[in-house]
Amino acid sequence: MVFIPKRGRNDNERYVAVNGKRMLIRCGESVMVPYEFKEIIEQSQKQDRISDAYIAENRKDD
Repeated sequence: MVFIPKRGRNDNERYVAVNGKRMLIRCGESVMVPYEFKEIIEQSQKQDRISDAYIAENRKDD
């Protein structure tokens, strides 16, 4: 089961592809997906957190 948070009002689904398999996954609710999709989504969310932290640490306030 995965949860993809919405990034905006109209962010209702996300297209995910793994090794030629494709899915549209609903955002804003917990959804059952095959393991390979769960793994990719969790890796992507981890990279988003790392990126957000880097940006926050290196932001220059003008």
